Amino acid sequence: MKITILILPLMISYTVILLTTGWVNKIKPGITTYGEPQPANFKMLNYLHAISILMMILPVLTTASAPFFLLSFPDKINLGQTIAFLACFGIIGFFPWKKMYQGDQKTDNTILPLPSIFLYGSLRLLFLISYEWFFRALLLVNLSSWLDIRYGIIANVLLYALIHIHKSKKEIIACLPFGLLVCVFTVWWQSVWPAIIFHLQIAIVNEWPPFQKIISPQKQAAL
Repeated sequence: MKITILILPLMISYTVILLTTGWVNKIKPGITTYGEPQPANFKMLNYLHAISILMMILPVLTTASAPFFLLSFPDKINLGQTIAFLACFGIIGFFPWKKMYQGDQKTDNTILPLPSIFLYGSLRLLFLISYEWFFRALLLVNLSSWLDIRYGIIANVLLYALIHIHKSKKEIIACLPFGLLVCVFTVWWQSVWPAIIFHLQIAIVNEWPPFQKIISPQKQAAL
């Protein structure tokens, strides 16, 4: 009964995020797919990020036993953990992302002001950290307590893939091995930081090169 009470608010938050993302993609198809960022979409993406962050943090208020220990960086990291992390970091860094997201819309020539860039970047950062906290801490821990660790990981990966249902098929398929990878690292390291770092790495690798196109040469020099 207790675990059901904990799972319920998580699934409500998950459903709200799923439906909100679906509605945004219905208005502007492909808006949340990795690729060339569209300046005209930034305002809507900011709202989507803000709503999602709120929904991913709210479930913490329903329980006094949220797994905050997963927000700590491990005190000790053995050689095997270090090698595995560096190997995955390297694979993600050199993965041919352009081929995976080929066919996405191209960026227009709009030059954004620095405040808009800072707002989008800040919300994007908070969103990705909250995202991994929600999936790899709150959901993973509670699903594992309910189903056991193996089925908890399977359920987590499937829910992670499902929330990408409005994205490209390649991105949905990629969520399966990536979701498994970050779940394993979270359990192995007893920390969500490997998952956060990997997710931030993917975002930077995919978004920074095209993002430079909407920054004027003078602003690029300042950055």
